[in-house]
Amino acid sequence: MWTTLAATVGGSAAGLTFIVVAFRFDVVATSQEYRNRAAQTVSLFLTTTVTASLVTLPQPTWALGVELLVAAAVSASLLSVLDHAARRGTSQYARPILVVALVVFAAGIAAAGLFATVGSTNGMGFYAASSLLGLMWGVYGTWVFLTQAGADQINAVANVHDQLGTVPAA
Repeated sequence: MWTTLAATVGGSAAGLTFIVVAFRFDVVATSQEYRNRAAQTVSLFLTTTVTASLVTLPQPTWALGVELLVAAAVSASLLSVLDHAARRGTSQYARPILVVALVVFAAGIAAAGLFATVGSTNGMGFYAASSLLGLMWGVYGTWVFLTQAGADQINAVANVHDQLGTVPAA
């Protein structure tokens, strides 16, 4: 019953994964924060793709549950480490909306996994909500990279050129 949703969401996430870095590699390559934020977005897409693959595999429900629990734990750990790495060397605190979104994402996958480990598919709604959240948050992260990444560097250069007596380099 859930395989059509999983295939659709997983295929979408897989297709969007390359966009994160490919179109703004110039900015991502120059910033530790952007590299780690891009890695977070890729992790969301990959977790969504991997869990979608697990849901579509013919296997016992309890095995799917164990796999979803492992995927949730690995994803939550990776997303947390990447968030910390993105903020390293700055005075930034974790953004509450980001923390909530990432916790809800991993918790939904874990909840579906818990239901499945006891042989019940009643928790697959949690999987569906998490996979859609992961897809939407990943698209938002991609949008930020496409439209905002590097803007601070461009603005800093423009401010230098706007200062009185500054001549732009040829």
